[in-house]
Amino acid sequence: MTDPSHRRTDSSPHETDPPHVEFIGPPGAGKSAIHRRLIEDSRYYGELYEDAVERLLVAESGRRYRLAYRLLPSLVTSPLETLFVQTPVQRRMFAAFVAERPAFSDALYRARQAATHDPDQVVSLLQYAAERYQLGVATVRPDETLCLDEGFMMGAVSVLWRSGRNRNQNRFSVDEYLADVPTPKTLVHVTAPTEVCLRRQRERDELVSETHDMGAVEAAQRRHEDACSRVLDAAAERESITTVTVANTAALEDVVDEVEGLLE
Repeated sequence: MTDPSHRRTDSSPHETDPPHVEFIGPPGAGKSAIHRRLIEDSRYYGELYEDAVERLLVAESGRRYRLAYRLLPSLVTSPLETLFVQTPVQRRMFAAFVAERPAFSDALYRARQAATHDPDQVVSLLQYAAERYQLGVATVRPDETLCLDEGFMMGAVSVLWRSGRNRNQNRFSVDEYLADVPTPKTLVHVTAPTEVCLRRQRERDELVSETHDMGAVEAAQRRHEDACSRVLDAAAERESITTVTVANTAALEDVVDEVEGLLE
């Protein structure tokens, strides 16, 4: 890890933003499984959009909305919520995020220009991260820590992975990107051996190289691992971010316990 005396100090969160945690890791490492189990603990908040939309609307509409919302059958509320509630909330959250951080538009432009594969998907992923983050900080409670498994740091990984197979050809600056987005207080890097990650992907029929037409399976996976390492290195340069690495090769409960210990 980088000597703290040489860390950059030019990327600091807004003073009003609560500290949050983000996860990064290559496909199959198990970061989403760890995140899901972690947020079962009431100290950690990450049910976005499930809990957050309801929290937001209850706060804005009061007890009457909560009762009406819960009395409607789930088969009715699901499509109605998506059409009339969740989508407008997403748009509002993104507009609020960009209004507070206009430099994010520049980050989106640079990311799209850098991506040599699926640039529109890159923009969608970063917009999704902004929506979820804004919704999270708007609804997190004082006794909770906001945790994102698909946040801005994974957004940077996605851009790098789509921005050329050769590091020397990659035009995306993680350092510039981190200056334009909210950065987490703690970045949890989840790892697992390449063969383990690929086995887990095959078990769920989601080989990332096939999904995105990115060439040989092992090569695509290693590019993703390399992208995670580059983002981790850039984050370690900033004194506002604590980086930790967790090997997800033991029982899930044990790994989650390890993560909880590192976050305390």
